[in-house]
Amino acid sequence: AVLVEKILRVQPDVKKIYLPVRAVDAAAAKHRVETEVVGKELFGLLREKHGDGFQSFIGVKIVPLAGDVMREDFGVDSETLRELRVTQELDVIVNGAATTNFYER
Repeated sequence: AVLVEKILRVQPDVKKIYLPVRAVDAAAAKHRVETEVVGKELFGLLREKHGDGFQSFIGVKIVPLAGDVMREDFGVDSETLRELRVTQELDVIVNGAATTNFYER
């Protein structure tokens, strides 16, 4: 959430941020992003700046991707993967996945 907020605040001309989240489908991914990322107090400055247009701004900039990094192709459906592979607008990939099991090897 911190990285997403910072990018949107200091680089408002960024076209899209594809945000993979563990979810069973697109609706669940969207809900998770809304509640666990942009729904946080951290996005207060952006909410103030955009006012009533905040949700529209977020809807254009953030693309939730339903998936799971433990699965092949991160669990992202094949159609979405094809779209990501052919786009000329994908510049950077940041992997923020981590385990929460502190007993991992």
